[in-house]
Amino acid sequence: MKVGGIFSTFKTTLTGLSTQMKRMEVIAENIANAEKLPDEKGNVYHRKTVVDTNRSGKSGYRFGDQMSLKLRSSRTGHLGSETGSTGVATAKPDYSTAFKVVEVKGEKLIYNPGHPRADEKGYVRMPNVNTVEEMVEMIAASRSYEANISVLNASKQMAKKAMEI
Repeated sequence: MKVGGIFSTFKTTLTGLSTQMKRMEVIAENIANAEKLPDEKGNVYHRKTVVDTNRSGKSGYRFGDQMSLKLRSSRTGHLGSETGSTGVATAKPDYSTAFKVVEVKGEKLIYNPGHPRADEKGYVRMPNVNTVEEMVEMIAASRSYEANISVLNASKQMAKKAMEI
């Protein structure tokens, strides 16, 4: 079923909500494994991140990109047909959930010669997770989630008012 007009905001917002929720899950996993030692085979946990696959590996849409996207797709008949005011078909942006979780390779070396997993030089291999950075990312994801909730509520109110007319 095709969703258009004011209801496309719901779809966009729900995509944003699911993306931010996935970001928070991945960040929580990173924090939980920040102090994890290498396993018996020497494998170290690698930090994970959520990447938007719609933009060739770049994460997320920047505000300027969103504005130019909105301006390119603007037309007089927003609730009408697929063609713009000039009669030419306009491309609809794809807001489907298109992200993936990728590992960021790397590790930290901590000098601790008395540790049972230390190498011959006295270094212990640890995950490349910085807990402070992860907490900052968690706050940003949480605020983005809250912003999407606000947009969803505002859109819901607008749709409700439009039905009263």
